[in-house]
Amino acid sequence: MKVKDKVYGFWEIKEEVLIDLINSKFIQRLKGVSQFGLPSEYYHKKGFSRYEHSIGVLILLKKLGANLKEQISGLLHDGSHTAFSHVVDWVLGDPTKEDYQDKTHLESLTNSKVPQILSKYGFDYKEVSDIERFFLLERKAPDLCADRIDYSLREFRTEGKDVGDLVKNLDTKDNEIVFKTFKSADFFGREYSRLQEEHWAGSEARARYYFLANILKEAMNKRIISVEDLVGGEDYPLIELIKSKDLVLSEKLGFLKNGFGIKEVEKGGIVLEKKFRYVDPKVLINGKAKKLSQLSLNYKLLLKEQKENSKIIKRILIKKK
Repeated sequence: MKVKDKVYGFWEIKEEVLIDLINSKFIQRLKGVSQFGLPSEYYHKKGFSRYEHSIGVLILLKKLGANLKEQISGLLHDGSHTAFSHVVDWVLGDPTKEDYQDKTHLESLTNSKVPQILSKYGFDYKEVSDIERFFLLERKAPDLCADRIDYSLREFRTEGKDVGDLVKNLDTKDNEIVFKTFKSADFFGREYSRLQEEHWAGSEARARYYFLANILKEAMNKRIISVEDLVGGEDYPLIELIKSKDLVLSEKLGFLKNGFGIKEVEKGGIVLEKKFRYVDPKVLINGKAKKLSQLSLNYKLLLKEQKENSKIIKRILIKKK
């Protein structure tokens, strides 16, 4: 299987187990699931799919020398995402943790054809479902991991940035991902921090998540869609919402599509919390891995400021343009 990826270029996947998994419904349905939670039509930024991200994580793990079992886990790690990704945490879970998908991962795998595919090649699906046992794929913040790196590089690339040097300067040390140069680590860390402030926890993203979550909850209450309808891609529930001709839901969808004004206020408005994301990349210095915050006082202060800002309660006023 030949793959052309916008971050890593051309890759050939030769392992039959990976090819079968990629062609499975479990992975193919991710083509219809937005990484940012909302399709670009209803969002303020151009995005990409969970499928692209999953293939990207697989390729990155290959580049970093991960064994086949970890590559399989990386490919499958987002397969349990429902339609609208982390928006569902605002419907059924906790938006400050964004872990609904993690909690349902094993169940989703169990109810798919993945166990049979893996069994054919001698792998245990329960073992590969435990992503925390694979240290290149997954690590707790603020450490780097393939998941965290790929969705960041993919967004940098979507914004038009050249990520070639970042990819080239990734390496491993003691089964952990590190950067070879201070410059690369500093660029990655600062860009990650920027996206946290401007995008992932930005007022516009939080407002859109809030609006879509309310639309989905209202549609479920009116039995226009069900939780089961979210197990597929995003086209079906959106089509059902439009087909319903519900005036209230149509108006809210139009609000998302046409855009709105947002203002942070001290009183009134609504409080919308979202997960705090941050990284402290490690850099290889004379063969030893050191955190960027140990090498850069400016970056250490940036992280401190961001953590303090994340604790401030922000009220948002949303209005039509």
